[in-house]
Amino acid sequence: MKDFVKLQDITKIYKMGEIEIRAADNISFSIDKGEFVVIVGPSGAGKTTVLNILGWIRLQAERFS
Repeated sequence: MKDFVKLQDITKIYKMGEIEIRAADNISFSIDKGEFVVIVGPSGAGKTTVLNILGWIRLQAERFS
């Protein structure tokens, strides 16, 4: 099946002064159309960051379609 969503080698770094916090570090995954997905992990693992990235991609797709 063709990928409905695909993230490849995504990294998100937050900077606090000279300190860098890697909220997502080299994340890759794909989701097929119709597939149900659960994102799990410990506190601070970057789950919300990944969801925010997916939300931004959706908004950009709607903006330019």
